[in-house]
Amino acid sequence: MADWFDSEIWKLAGHHEYHEPVEAEALLSPAPESIWPGLMNPNLIPIVSNGIGDWLCASVGADSQIVAIVQWYHGGGDWIIWGKDIAEAIVFDAVQSRLPGPRRRHAEPAQGAPSSPVAPDNDPLLKWAVSHLHSSIGEAIALQVDSHRIAEILLQTGVAEVAVRCELVQDVLHLSAFSAIDSQALQSIGVDADEVSRWSLDHERIPPNLIERLPQPLPTQDWSEAENHAVAVSAIAPDTSWGWDIAGYAAGKRGDSDAARMRYTKGSQCPIFSDQSIRLQTHWAVAESGKFSVAMLVSDFSDSVAESDYLRAITHPNPIRRSDNVSAYWLDRGEGAVADGRFADAYQYFVAAGWDIGMRPITAYGRLLEKIASAAEMSGQVGRGRIARIHRKCLRDRYGS
Repeated sequence: MADWFDSEIWKLAGHHEYHEPVEAEALLSPAPESIWPGLMNPNLIPIVSNGIGDWLCASVGADSQIVAIVQWYHGGGDWIIWGKDIAEAIVFDAVQSRLPGPRRRHAEPAQGAPSSPVAPDNDPLLKWAVSHLHSSIGEAIALQVDSHRIAEILLQTGVAEVAVRCELVQDVLHLSAFSAIDSQALQSIGVDADEVSRWSLDHERIPPNLIERLPQPLPTQDWSEAENHAVAVSAIAPDTSWGWDIAGYAAGKRGDSDAARMRYTKGSQCPIFSDQSIRLQTHWAVAESGKFSVAMLVSDFSDSVAESDYLRAITHPNPIRRSDNVSAYWLDRGEGAVADGRFADAYQYFVAAGWDIGMRPITAYGRLLEKIASAAEMSGQVGRGRIARIHRKCLRDRYGS
């Protein structure tokens, strides 16, 4: 990151989707325009844009160091880790179209993304990024190796591992196979959207009489391999819900109810914005229970709900009340932590109040960001405190609150 600024790489433009670095002067302004206050997590610093509102953001940890680069999608605030640093994220951006899997990323594809890969020597951002990583990365890009080989190289070198494994889960589960069937053919056999999503995730749920009527055979899903990828992600990024979601479902399918329950419980505590539900076909469960892991706990381990104030809050049938209840739950825990002098815990709870399943209205984030900044500062998290205060000023400038 120091070299990014010292070498003035940010003055250059790339040729892949994320090709517009934010200018250093813009980041130093009192209220940077690139920050989406109340939508972006309060520890994020936007670094590179795709020009249509999505960003590669630096995620700042408790020690004021950058701990990851996340891809943040403005159409809902979803995020996924694209690398430990900006070099990894730029490389993943360049090679993602060459990885295995359906490459389903958003409801609407990004505009202006290149239709074919651009070689490092022809892309200044990619050339810079490759120079900071293992030599095999640049060689793989230059030699145009096949999709599974480049995924293997990225995993072997630990580059963009969370994002790569997300692509591989989609690949081994063939998540696009069922949803890719012609919509008229699906309508003719009486299938609705939620059923398509549910069956896309798990082909074994499709009734046998419907399988016989499908216009094409479905490939076999490899749930063992999907579980391996999901477990690895849960170890690397335990605050990422999709790893726990897939790992829990895989455990349930092979009959390990203890592992499934533990993993769903972990996933239920992760923010919904980290679930990648559209890509991984888990969004059918969100409408009723707020999160996929919560829905699975309700379905398979109903006693969990009765034992948990949080689960009772997030399973409220009214979405508006649900959001209010969850925010109130975390705010209450945050205030309790402040009273006990546990300011690091308070920081986490206050962040969850706004970014677990969201808070309303947007102006409510003003007071919340002040609580977050104060808790960060009191716990010695200087960087997070300063960033939260900048997000607070952006909110005031944009919404007058």
